[in-house]
Amino acid sequence: MTKPALFKRAVIAVFDGLRPDRVTTELTPNICRFAQKGIWFRESRSVFPSVTRVATASFATGSKPTTHGIMNNKFLDPTVTADRMIDTSFAPDLRKAEDHYGGRFVEAEGLGCALARAGKSFAVVHTGSAGSAYLANHKALAHGHWTFSIHGTAYTQTPAAVEEVVDRFGPLPESAVPKFDDVDYGADVLIEHVLKTRRPDVALIWFSEPDTSYHFREIGSDDSSAIVSRVDEHFGRILDAVRARPDAEETLIVAMSDHGHITTEEHVDVHGMLTDVGLSASDHPGHGIDLVAGLGITLDLTLKDKTPARVETIANTLMAHPMIGHLFSRSRSEREGEVPGTLPYSLVGTEHVRAAHLVCVLRSSSDRDQHGLPGKGGCTTPIDVPLGGGMHGGLNPFEQNTLLAFGGADLPELGPIKDPADLTDIVPTLLALMDVPIPKSITGAPLAAVTGNERPDSDTKIVSAGRDGFEQRVTLATGSSHPVVLCGDRVS
Repeated sequence: MTKPALFKRAVIAVFDGLRPDRVTTELTPNICRFAQKGIWFRESRSVFPSVTRVATASFATGSKPTTHGIMNNKFLDPTVTADRMIDTSFAPDLRKAEDHYGGRFVEAEGLGCALARAGKSFAVVHTGSAGSAYLANHKALAHGHWTFSIHGTAYTQTPAAVEEVVDRFGPLPESAVPKFDDVDYGADVLIEHVLKTRRPDVALIWFSEPDTSYHFREIGSDDSSAIVSRVDEHFGRILDAVRARPDAEETLIVAMSDHGHITTEEHVDVHGMLTDVGLSASDHPGHGIDLVAGLGITLDLTLKDKTPARVETIANTLMAHPMIGHLFSRSRSEREGEVPGTLPYSLVGTEHVRAAHLVCVLRSSSDRDQHGLPGKGGCTTPIDVPLGGGMHGGLNPFEQNTLLAFGGADLPELGPIKDPADLTDIVPTLLALMDVPIPKSITGAPLAAVTGNERPDSDTKIVSAGRDGFEQRVTLATGSSHPVVLCGDRVS
């Protein structure tokens, strides 16, 4: 395979939550045409848990939670916030965590670090949460980079970027669902200001849609389809803007999403389930609370006073419930967690000192929802996503499968391919194509189909565990430099 020439610049467009099966010629003609004419990793995957802030950190650092330490959208770290979980979407919590860890809350170097070391500039236009804007380039201020957040000056390390944009484009839009105004504003900032005026070596735009609309307007609804078409229109504008530049032949373009979605079909009261066996459970620590358990599809469970017997009680209770799909614990071996019947954290890349005592994933299936789309599952209550709305965080293939396509003048037109890939492979691929040294903390690898190296022969393996009628499994793609988690399910 012929190796492509090196690229001097790159533009990355992220469509938060976009399911690849929603990339069609009718709904997303620009993304679809770009992917078909480029290199489209049709079996690309997110990471576990497949939530936005973990996915953002994994993409930006080219590594999994084992390496970067961001364990969930919210997770317990009493050394930082003793009275609640750290909320990685909440700017004050991020600042507090950074202060506590001496600037090492994110424990791995990221794309911005590698670019700064090579003397290259990096600009981010973000229409999602403050946490995602921070995690996309967690050293932006230290490296003299530029990050714009749609939420204002308090939500970025570089507030002057917001002031600069508001001076040119006017007041930031009011929040609404679907977020048409947000994505319109963000696209204008990228195209008219970042690409034309600032001209960074790498530019990234993170569209908060269709994730928000999938959550609150259902995945297959007219509203969600309309916002998908809108961000696709903006991607077409981005392509036109790049092609109009004199350095178009030297610019790499990446289109991607960070995770997928499934439809919420049932609310599951995990807190109540554990209270029934004598453990007072809540999503925040406090007086009389025995167990802190998060909310969503994937729950971190941390005991105030851990004993093997209490952990066994929790595991037994959860395994007996039909809506529990997976249980993970610290690793006993490559195939077993320390708690009998559980799978090991190392299998899914979450072995870290910040990891909870147990991680529970609610059960899901490939059954079709009210719009005829595959992928349904449970979600905890209380949570603000309504039944029928989209959710993500687990191991269902429709949560894990992501959009990933590379394009550029010198790249081959391979179209859809089945080579294994996940979020951790994107940054090392980009750095390799730009001849920028790859940080040692990166555990992903340059994708051979893009860099012109010999492509791997992929196979799959299944790792399973369980007891007393509970059997769970995880399927991984093998053959590349690291295993890629494809999906997981409960067998019985």
